[in-house]
Amino acid sequence: MAARSASSQFQMPVMPSGTEVASYRTYAEAQGAVDYLADQEFDVKSITIVGTDLHLVERVTGRLTMGRAALSGASSGALWGAFMGLMMSFAAPSRSTFLWVMFGVAGGVLAGIVMSGLLYAMTGGRRDFTSSSQVVASRYAVLASAQVDRAFQMLQKTPGNQMRPRSVRTRPEKEGPTEYGSRPDEQPRFGVRVSAVQSQNEARPQNEAPSQSVPQSRSDAVKERESGE
Repeated sequence: MAARSASSQFQMPVMPSGTEVASYRTYAEAQGAVDYLADQEFDVKSITIVGTDLHLVERVTGRLTMGRAALSGASSGALWGAFMGLMMSFAAPSRSTFLWVMFGVAGGVLAGIVMSGLLYAMTGGRRDFTSSSQVVASRYAVLASAQVDRAFQMLQKTPGNQMRPRSVRTRPEKEGPTEYGSRPDEQPRFGVRVSAVQSQNEARPQNEAPSQSVPQSRSDAVKERESGE
């Protein structure tokens, strides 16, 4: 009883364990990545390919008519008829293998045409096309349950990998004075240090001229010294 329960738990579908080390858009790219790891002597037993966001895709291959349905039924019936005729020839006493195969092909063609015609007539023209269905995933993730860092570094050079690290973009710091003071009528903002002379000039009325106690240039200082002498 314990062995049966253990075997049933082993057959139950479970999500794989591991860390995602690469991501690809197509299964061919994911298969090529795992093959690259195998060529580099990586332990691929710890690798799992997981397809996420599954979609059922039905691709239309052509238009279906009564003639095409009968032709398709005849070809498939001929193959089955030839196989049955070959099997019957082994049990026949006369050992006429060719005749049994020909009878089987003829019977299979006739049965295939009849069955395909009936099935096409039963649809009532609601499905006048042929198609093939396939389950496709939008993304294929490669998981690693061992040597995660090594697998991540090795798969960085594989084509189609969407998990390549991106460089962090930083804004360059501006050198020189701040943006305050670019306009003469700009008011001080919070956090901007204002000099004592500038604060006195801003507190003075507009009709009063600002004080000239501080010379604006070296030439002005020389002129004031000569006038004092």
